[in-house]
Amino acid sequence: MHNITETVVGIIGDGQLALMLAEALHKKGIQFCCLCTSDASPMKRVFPDNTTQDKHLFQQSATIYTLESEFFTTTELEHLLKAKTNKLFPDIKSYSCFADKISQRRLYDRLGLASPKWQAILTEDDLVFIKKHFPYPFILKASQGGYDGKGVREVKNEDELNLGLKDFGFHEGNPLLVEEKVKLKKEVAQGFIRNARGDRSLLPLVDTVQKDGVCNLVYYPAEVSVNVKAQIQSILDTLCHYPLIGIFNFEFFIDQNDHVTINEGAPRPHNSQHLTVDASDYSQFDLLAMYLSDEVYLPENLETLPSAMINILGQSTGNDYQLTLPSVDSKFKVYPKLYAKEKCLPGRKMGHVNIISQTDDNELKQAAEKILMEYKI
Repeated sequence: MHNITETVVGIIGDGQLALMLAEALHKKGIQFCCLCTSDASPMKRVFPDNTTQDKHLFQQSATIYTLESEFFTTTELEHLLKAKTNKLFPDIKSYSCFADKISQRRLYDRLGLASPKWQAILTEDDLVFIKKHFPYPFILKASQGGYDGKGVREVKNEDELNLGLKDFGFHEGNPLLVEEKVKLKKEVAQGFIRNARGDRSLLPLVDTVQKDGVCNLVYYPAEVSVNVKAQIQSILDTLCHYPLIGIFNFEFFIDQNDHVTINEGAPRPHNSQHLTVDASDYSQFDLLAMYLSDEVYLPENLETLPSAMINILGQSTGNDYQLTLPSVDSKFKVYPKLYAKEKCLPGRKMGHVNIISQTDDNELKQAAEKILMEYKI
């Protein structure tokens, strides 16, 4: 194991996930640098001395690398990191399974994991197959680059399919996929961090509430049966033993019969785990910092208090913005977090709010829903 003081973490990306990781690294005294793309980015605004747009300098500056999005191809990462590609966390093999949605689905199929019925759309023949074997409505997705409802839409008829193909650039060569629309009882999320030695830390299993493809609310603990927990644990064990190396977060569908299917996966910190920043003994970012610096003590599970997270989306346009929250019962601890974005835009993720309770009760959900309905920004 190397000395923590010798570790320099290179963060590929400069948005809010990079910022929160940088804050965790800074708190632990771990050096870091960030490959920056914009002078208005959260990282540039908060840690200007730790950012660079010089790819060669970035590549030379760090001893280990991680990233905040899966918007890079493996070829692009290999070109960026060159001889240091083997210093990427997640490792390049694991990352390649999640660099696009088609690769994810192929991995799930190889491992025998239940996921929604799907089909890649790469050719005109694939379109013919889709029209024969996927009844409307179904979900159309861009294979790479989609997030928070972007690059994803429900298709109810052939006209909507043709519009989606046009909007997502199918005829320009962009790979797409179709996925059956699953009748859901609820959605949950969970993930893990694993290193090459086989050390593993499990993140909390949480309930997620989605609207228009964006996660609005997250609750811990997830209200699921023992059977559902066992199915999810089995899926995560299978992925660990593949083996996946890095930090990974997954979304799961639960149907009316408590059957679990795995949906999207991400090789990075995830919005669904932001409540760990205030509700857990270690946040997902603290844990990632510990793995990146190769610490000896790596907890297997997180102690997490009953809690909720509310995503804060922009409601107006402008550089001069502030967050206003409604009052909630003083028995709840409320932790707002803004992401240091220069400009507020409608629908843009501007921050989140965590609420912590000492007891697991419906009042926590009521308080979270009140904040969701009444916050102003």
